[in-house]
Amino acid sequence: MVRVTPESIKLQGGALSIDFANTVDWTEDEQEIPATDALLEPDSLERWGARLEVAGRPGGAEELELARGLRTALHHLFSALARGEEPDQFALSRLRFAYAQAVAAGTLTLRENGSFGLDWREDEPRRVRFAVAADAVALLADPARIARLHRCPGRACGWIFLDSSGRRRWCSMATCGSREKMRRMYERKRAERSEH
Repeated sequence: MVRVTPESIKLQGGALSIDFANTVDWTEDEQEIPATDALLEPDSLERWGARLEVAGRPGGAEELELARGLRTALHHLFSALARGEEPDQFALSRLRFAYAQAVAAGTLTLRENGSFGLDWREDEPRRVRFAVAADAVALLADPARIARLHRCPGRACGWIFLDSSGRRRWCSMATCGSREKMRRMYERKRAERSEH
């Protein structure tokens, strides 16, 4: 297995907060698969944030732990919504905590598209977590985007994505979709062999 890094992990979620929740693969029962985690090294959070242009000054081990906790909460929230279920209160409170900190530390700034949004100092060590939390709250405020949330059914994947086409089933047809096609083909051939 090739080790994923903050620079190499695929960005297929369709939103900053979803891509953050997808920085690790998930089992069917919502457990992280540690061997697939892109946020293991002390500087991995800032490296991921730099790639998405939301990095601040390195926040250290404590900030990485808080960010990973937010990641778990977001995955549970998005997975529940993708299944049409009510999100659990612990996950919501974890997001609320991060968002409250983000609002308290941020300023409202005018963006290039003419809208306003939260922003933080370039040297803010919590900047990645704050940007992710703000993005998640914006996503949760949009019923049309919530309706497009899906969870990849691929084995040991569990990634979340926004389906903008209305036909997308997999996080990626090149990975999970292809694996499933190969698995089905193998099963068919095995069944054919056992019939003879």
